Amino acid sequence: MANRLRVTVELRGRVQGVGMRPWVLRRARALGLDGSVRNVRAGLRVELEGTSQAVDAWLRDLREAAPNGARIEAVDIQPSPAVGTSGFEIAASDEAWARIGAGQELARVPLDVGLCSDCQCDLFDPASRRHRHAFVHCSECGPRASVIRALPYDRARTSLAPFPPCEACAREYADPTDRRFHAQTICCEACGPRLRVLQPDSPGAQTDAGAIETTARVLGAGGIVAVQGFGGFHLACDATSSQAINQLRKRKHRPSRPLAILVPDLESARRLAELAAADEALLCGPARALVVAPRRERGCTAIGLAPEIAPGTSDLGLLLPHSPVHAMLLYPPGSAPGDAPRFDALVMTSANHSGDPTIHEAERAVHELAPIADLILGHDRQVIRPSDDPVFRSAASGPIPIRLSRSTAPLSIPLPAGLEAPLPILALGGDLKCAPAIAVGREIVLAEHVGDLGSPASADALVDRVESLCSLLGVEPAALAMDAHPDGVAASLAAQLVPAGAPRIRVQHHHAHALACLAEHDMQGPALAITLDGAGFGADGRQWGGELLYVDGERCERLAHLETVPLPGGDRAAREPWRMAAMWLERAFPEGQANEDVAALGWHRRQDPGRLDALREIATRGVASPETSSCGRLFDAVASLLGVCDINRHEAEAGAALEALARTASSRNEDTPLPLPGAAPPQPEGSIEMAGVVRALVRGRCAGVPRSELALAFHQTLADRLAESALAASRRLELRHVALSGGCFQNRILLEALRRALENRECLPLCHAKIPPNDAGLAVGQCVAAIPGL
Repeated sequence: MANRLRVTVELRGRVQGVGMRPWVLRRARALGLDGSVRNVRAGLRVELEGTSQAVDAWLRDLREAAPNGARIEAVDIQPSPAVGTSGFEIAASDEAWARIGAGQELARVPLDVGLCSDCQCDLFDPASRRHRHAFVHCSECGPRASVIRALPYDRARTSLAPFPPCEACAREYADPTDRRFHAQTICCEACGPRLRVLQPDSPGAQTDAGAIETTARVLGAGGIVAVQGFGGFHLACDATSSQAINQLRKRKHRPSRPLAILVPDLESARRLAELAAADEALLCGPARALVVAPRRERGCTAIGLAPEIAPGTSDLGLLLPHSPVHAMLLYPPGSAPGDAPRFDALVMTSANHSGDPTIHEAERAVHELAPIADLILGHDRQVIRPSDDPVFRSAASGPIPIRLSRSTAPLSIPLPAGLEAPLPILALGGDLKCAPAIAVGREIVLAEHVGDLGSPASADALVDRVESLCSLLGVEPAALAMDAHPDGVAASLAAQLVPAGAPRIRVQHHHAHALACLAEHDMQGPALAITLDGAGFGADGRQWGGELLYVDGERCERLAHLETVPLPGGDRAAREPWRMAAMWLERAFPEGQANEDVAALGWHRRQDPGRLDALREIATRGVASPETSSCGRLFDAVASLLGVCDINRHEAEAGAALEALARTASSRNEDTPLPLPGAAPPQPEGSIEMAGVVRALVRGRCAGVPRSELALAFHQTLADRLAESALAASRRLELRHVALSGGCFQNRILLEALRRALENRECLPLCHAKIPPNDAGLAVGQCVAAIPGL
């Protein structure tokens, strides 16, 4: 053994559930190395014994050729004397996982991985024993987080445990040369889960292929079906049938919100939308994310895509199949990808009642989806961790994360350098787009999207999500971070989530937004931040939403804000943009200054005179009403004034429609010649004046300037004013970094215009790329803000 050495290699990161153990064994045996590999809490432990040349070659392969789904965050190598080990094996997993101890690292939850190309070939190959089997997966693809009961990731701890592998599957599982070697979800039609048609009066259990064909016939006849995927049910119908889509909208009470569509392959997606390389990687890669991108009208017309898919927007939300079930629905027996599909596109939207979490249990689906779906296609493999489709929006600077869920969360985020949580912190995020997070040691784990906490079902889902993640990670929260709003739904659940007497730290909404963005860039300040959204409870008790902040860890100072106006009706103003239009008209044209231009706008003719008189009392006579600096409400007002949207039938409908209108403008150059005022100096108390912009928009419209040109000019002028205010603060405080966060930064035109305006002023904009800029990222910032106070 004189020429042999032994090393212990600890791999940390996402290294379980991605085919890493089989890869380690194959490479070790190929290089003549002896030893073992096993799951441990923080990742994998590899024992290697052999020549130094072979060990070096294995480490080089680890850097250059590890499985695609692996994310190796740290490699710790400890040498030791050789002991004469013979052979290489996959050893039993470390069972000491009850509770995380001091100094231990959090495990990485293996994420669901979309159907790989090899398994897709098996699925459509008549010679394969898994031909048209709905649960074909291998060691590098398939469900992971959605089937895990406990870590480490082994079959006995998943919802596949009730399905013992048959003799053929057992041979593949034990064969190092097979790509299903040590695949924990291995199964076939002889031993695995089965598809079921679930209606009480249905045929019940069938062969997988038979259930698929029954479902496809209903879709082809214009019906609506519920389809169970990795993390829950989708509602599907033919995306070229206006009748089917209108029926779906009627049954689901979803009159106008855009619907996602499932397309067969990347070429189909390219024909329908303008996709960047990064968008295509999300569509086709392990995440199989839903990508929202600008539509190509010619492609939509070519396949007859129904106009009811996404009214009022110029985007399409596209998905590629993430599971064998979705792939088989698109292709009839005897065909395969590359052949003509039976459906050019299928609507594929979350199966839930408005505001509730996606339904994932088969029993609930039978009872709750029967009024919506003509057929329910489920299976008997239990979904342990429910999830929605992850959503990203295409943008010039890279995809904007909108929602993290299946295949993208739980997501581990390192805390900024020098910051460490002294005890486990649970952060609840916000009441809208709720996604909780847990901070332990030097990292934060952001959980999957829960949704809006406007119903008891959503509140229960938040509690379940927190308890599930804590159990999985072996963490018991000892402190709570939450939004500063005194009446938040999430905060009311605190007693169920942390022990009595645990510290409870409230974090101002926009402070959390700013810190979330900074954390992505390994910073906590000092820096500037521009936070733009619909509403957040401000430090002065008002509704903020258009803020320029100074941020340095737990310290946050408001430097400037968009001009404030009354918020008539409180939350009703968010649902009725005409209310905010009335407020901004009164501000832009004070009593005595109104002229014929305002009458020529035509806006008043669409409104009820009595309601306008009541709002005028609020605006001009000091009638009690909260005030807001909300950028989202400003977008609503402009959308209403330009005749785009007076009533929001779903969240941010007016803002999305205004952006879509701006995208059609002919003058897409950076410096628009339209008659809008340039940057204005900050007003008293740091107010960024916008009344003059509204006045110019109204006069421009009455003078005949196209609405699209005015919509684009509004985006660019708003960006210019925000950038000018940031420049003044940057010079005064000698800071160049500017974090951009908040739901308004889902608007790609505004984001790019503001990035460009800041860069032109030699500021350094920081944007979201990993976590959403909307409220789904709040919990990350809440964790960062809470640490110094513990």
